[in-house]
Amino acid sequence: MVNHLRQQTQRRALIADSDPASHALLGEQLLALNLDVISVSSSEALIEQLLTAEIDIAFIDLNLDQIDEVLESIQLIRGSGQSAPIVVIASPLPEAEIARLQSQGCHLLWKPIALDALKTLLEECLQRSRSEPTSANSAALDDAELRALQQAFLEMLNSSYLKDLRSALEQDSASQAQAVLHKLKGSAGSFGYHQLGTLAASAERLLRQGYSLGEVIAHIDPIMTEAERLQQLKN
Repeated sequence: MVNHLRQQTQRRALIADSDPASHALLGEQLLALNLDVISVSSSEALIEQLLTAEIDIAFIDLNLDQIDEVLESIQLIRGSGQSAPIVVIASPLPEAEIARLQSQGCHLLWKPIALDALKTLLEECLQRSRSEPTSANSAALDDAELRALQQAFLEMLNSSYLKDLRSALEQDSASQAQAVLHKLKGSAGSFGYHQLGTLAASAERLLRQGYSLGEVIAHIDPIMTEAERLQQLKN
């Protein structure tokens, strides 16, 4: 496999990681596999490079930002028509977070990075991007896969997100409620439930601005109503 990679015309990899030591290590591994490497340390630079330079594959370390910010960057990139494979490097994640990343067509590479896993992933991604025409939708899941992920999200909506939100309300914990709303905002938007995501974002923003939970409850009630509506649609 290594020989096959070396025989290809040199491809360009972009690494986005705020930790100089870890992106240097990955950079050395990619250089050894005959890839040209560009490194950046911010989401802004990541987006700029993907939109302006010729990039064949991008690696994003989840330490760079929280998962919501990473997904937001990826959505901007995909919306621009850039279809280069995107690999998210992370420690093992909960299934819900994996599903959110996969809903944006991301590949996953677990830490610590095993060289064999890196080679296999490169082979798969670069072969596919070479053989498939460039398309803004080339990394997207098909309809059946997306529906399955949406169904999984709706299952978690009551068992996880709303349960945690109700717990925060019972404990009058604004910080806990804000954390739940932040996750719900990102998850709902990722799976196409934009009304729910917008409502969660509005309530989260008020809590972040320092409003009390009692003052924000009028913005949380519509979240519960919309979630119940989605649950009914599922059934």
